Order: sequence, then C-alpha cells, then structure tokens
Amino acid sequence: MKHILLLFVLLVFTLELNASQEIKRIDSIVSDIAMLRKEYKEKLLDEKEKNIILSQQNREYERKITNLENEIKNLKSLLKNRKNNTQNKIIVKEKIKKLVVVAPLCKDENPFPKLKLKADERVEHFKPTAFYLKKAAAVYDGMTTSNVVAKWDKYTSFTSNTKSDSRIKITGYFINKVWTKANREMWVDLSNVIKKF
Repeated sequence: MKHILLLFVLLVFTLELNASQEIKRIDSIVSDIAMLRKEYKEKLLDEKEKNIILSQQNREYERKITNLENEIKNLKSLLKNRKNNTQNKIIVKEKIKKLVVVAPLCKDENPFPKLKLKADERVEHFKPTAFYLKKAAAVYDGMTTSNVVAKWDKYTSFTSNTKSDSRIKITGYFINKVWTKANREMWVDLSNVIKKF
C-alpha cells in the first residue's frame, strides 16, 4: 500500500508539474497575443495618420495642379493675343513698306539725293522665303555696291524678303540647320539663287 500511495503522490506531483508548465505556456501565449494586438493597434493608428497626411498632400497637389492649369490657360490666351497683334503689325508693316517703295521719288522732295536708287533698279518686297545658292557666290554689302564682304559656298541656305532687279537681300542664314538673323546688310546676285520649296 505504501507503493500505491507513493505512486499516487508521484502521479499527482507529475500532473501538477505538467499543469504548471501548461499554465506558463498559456500565459506566454496570452501575453504574446496581447503584445501583437497592441502593435497592430499602433500600426493601424500610424496607417490612419499616414492616410490623413497623404490625403492632405494630395489635396494640396491637386490645388497646385489646378492653379498651374489656369496659369497655362492664361498664358496661352496671352500668347494667342500677342500672335494676333504681331500678325496685324507685320501685315501693316508690309503694307507700309509696299506703299513706301511704290511711291515715286520727287527730286524736289528728296532731301538725300545721293541715296536715291538708280532709275533702272526697282526694289520688291515679298513674303519671307528660303533660298539657296546654286553655285559659290560673293556676298555684297549693298544692293548696287561692288564691295565683297564674304564668299559663300554652293548650297548655302538663307532667307530673304527683298529683291532688286539684279540682287536679293539676305535677311538671315542657316548654320547647322539653325536660322540666324543677318547682323548687317548683305546682298547676293539673283542669278546665283534658287528658291527652296
């Protein structure tokens, strides 16, 4: 009977030992779950705060985009108005040039008789057009002068809007396919020129 009692005590002791280990394990699991819940709530709050901040930034960017779009519209309308104004000015300038050129010079009214054109030289203005040289040619500093200021190669491209009976004025030229305005008066013989299409 002693052995049974001893066995019974050992059994109870083993059960208690197992139960206490189970309780510790369960307590550990419960504390881990509590910790995970706490971390989850903190992350959830962080995400909500981030969403709030992001939505505020989004609204701010949308407002900036709207302002920029309005500014672009205003600039486009200003540009359109300026284009219309410059086109009108160009048309008026061309009409004035044509009127000035067509008007005959009277000997009594001309205060600069030395600047008067030769009787046989007539100047004609036209819409700006691109030309190129069909052969190497000399570039002169005036419509009727013989002062050569440069020599251009064959196929050199240039623009003009004025010509006389024998020469054409160079208003600009191309360097590496980039147009450059002529910084001085330049003329080339009309016989060396071909109009570009």
